[in-house]
Amino acid sequence: MALYPMYQDALTHSLYGKCKLPIFVMDKHMQFNYPLHYHNFAELSLVVSGSGTETVNGVPHRFRRGTVTFLLPHHIHEIRLDRPNVHKFNCMFDIHILFLNPADRELANSLLKTGNELPSHYDLNEEQTIYMAGLFETMKREYENHHFAKESVLHSKLLEAFVFLVRLFRSSGDGVSVPDMRESKSNVIQLLHYLHLHYQEEITLTMLAQKFKWNASYISRIFKQEVGHTFTDYLHALRVGRAASLLATTAMSVVDIAVEVGFDHARTLTRVFKEFHGVTPTEYRNLHRKRLPS
Repeated sequence: MALYPMYQDALTHSLYGKCKLPIFVMDKHMQFNYPLHYHNFAELSLVVSGSGTETVNGVPHRFRRGTVTFLLPHHIHEIRLDRPNVHKFNCMFDIHILFLNPADRELANSLLKTGNELPSHYDLNEEQTIYMAGLFETMKREYENHHFAKESVLHSKLLEAFVFLVRLFRSSGDGVSVPDMRESKSNVIQLLHYLHLHYQEEITLTMLAQKFKWNASYISRIFKQEVGHTFTDYLHALRVGRAASLLATTAMSVVDIAVEVGFDHARTLTRVFKEFHGVTPTEYRNLHRKRLPS
């Protein structure tokens, strides 16, 4: 069975585009397991009811009412339900909105350490769960309506949720799961995790072989065998996914985006982007800008 995680483009989600911020909020009832996947948006979720197991970057944790999970863009995860109808709140957003205000940089930089210095999930007690559910309910209500300054409310409530979680973790830790830093047993998961964190850097099979002390031909072989794609194709998919998010949600030039996601030249980004999406980066930007409210 292939370990290749499916890519889900958050920018094509039916709920995306209801406000000027690159964000959407869902109140969902899950009926089925979610296979290994990743997406170009960050995701904050709260379990309202139900239970199961979620695996983030190869590390599993149990979830139940009160479990909050935060995933950075391209974190690999899957969800297995104990039984159908798990109720969750989900907020998906482009990570750059955490950096809109210089005053929020301390919080935003801290959140980028999720999975290392900060946990990917938190198990809240009932009082904390009610508080967090209230934040999600407010975000959902604002997102679905056209109130004055809805984007300001969405942004402030999202930041409030993160401040609450980080302060909770930094305090006594009551009701909060400490991060599980166990090394993944799977060589493939180790490789995928590394690529998802460093895809914007210069990466070659030779460099990976030196880092993991494996043979380059071995890495190439298990990528094709277990992931179903070549190493180069997979790396390009990560870079193009991030480029698509930046094109739709920022005013960065194609040249700057190419450098940001790890391509050596804008021409390379344009060529690879068209292979994946069938349109040029500029055409993609124009298509998605039309979806946002004026």
